[in-house]
Amino acid sequence: MSMLIDAIGQVGDWLDRRARRAEREDAAVKAVLLAVNETKLYIASLDRGEPKRRDQERLLVQLWTDSAVAIRRSDPDLAERLQMKAEYWADPENWSDDDVRAAMIGIETVATRARALLVGRD
Repeated sequence: MSMLIDAIGQVGDWLDRRARRAEREDAAVKAVLLAVNETKLYIASLDRGEPKRRDQERLLVQLWTDSAVAIRRSDPDLAERLQMKAEYWADPENWSDDDVRAAMIGIETVATRARALLVGRD
């Protein structure tokens, strides 16, 4: 009987770990999507001729950094790219279009990857 109780406890622990992992992965995907969407909003405002806003760029640095940290366990390559995206927003004038392409951190490139994560495609 003791072995059965132990086995049931182990299964329960495994299910708890699995649920926590799923929650962590969902939070990571959400963080990436929030960074993507906030960035798209800001880029659209710039395209409309609105002035650059350093406070908004600071927010983007924070969002991209948060998303990089959140995703690091499940997708280290993407985490590195998201951190480069944060570094881009820390000083956008220091990056050329070629730099952005080479680093694969263009907003549409990152958005496509984020949508793939959302539906569970790697």
